[in-house]
Amino acid sequence: MNSVRLELSEAQVIALMRQLSPEGKQAVLRMLVPELGELDELDGLEAISDYDEDVELWEETDAFAEAGDFWGEEGSMTRRQLLAAETFNYSYANYADHLGVNVRFDELMPDDVDVLEQAEQEGWDDAELAEALEVETSQVPHWRESYRRAKLIVDAPTPAESFRRGVRFSVQDALEEQEKGELTGDKLVERIVGQVCYRAADLAYLLDMQDEQLSQYSSALREESGVGADQNPWEDFRVDQTGESE
Repeated sequence: MNSVRLELSEAQVIALMRQLSPEGKQAVLRMLVPELGELDELDGLEAISDYDEDVELWEETDAFAEAGDFWGEEGSMTRRQLLAAETFNYSYANYADHLGVNVRFDELMPDDVDVLEQAEQEGWDDAELAEALEVETSQVPHWRESYRRAKLIVDAPTPAESFRRGVRFSVQDALEEQEKGELTGDKLVERIVGQVCYRAADLAYLLDMQDEQLSQYSSALREESGVGADQNPWEDFRVDQTGESE
């Protein structure tokens, strides 16, 4: 039978490998390592040595996958991926569904989150950040605030507090649109209801990740925030209208 050589992109290969069992991954390695040895003109001993190292690497990555912190399968998104989902306005489940099949979700959006995080830590000005993100300078305030919100939500101490913060931001956005005359009456109500439902879905996802029950946070979810009308705990994380962060 004639052999057929498939031309697959790196992203496609990674996606296929992620679907394999540990035994399947090792079987693929057994097939690939000899070919790599031939390409690099390795002798048999070097190829065997490389194979052993590769098997050890796969065993390590399988251990990470079982711990829920490596492959990004459903129920095991990393902090970096959660930040990307929040920053780019994806629900957690929707974002997870794209992992392993779309390079934008696997690499590009998390890379942008890394840039935003570095900009925050190093105090980049808007021009520097715009160049790094490859966006217009006028868009930088939006991305700064979106990342800061994402960080507050993802780094919340508990899933319940993450949910509360997410709902608060969603309601704030809806009320701002109301002030602009863009949302009124039933449309405003439906927008808020819809956003709360999305946040509830995200909460369910976080609880599944941590193997916890909603009832564990019943008391926390029933607590009043204690914020008065003249108080806004998120004010420090907003940006002014000039485009520079406060």
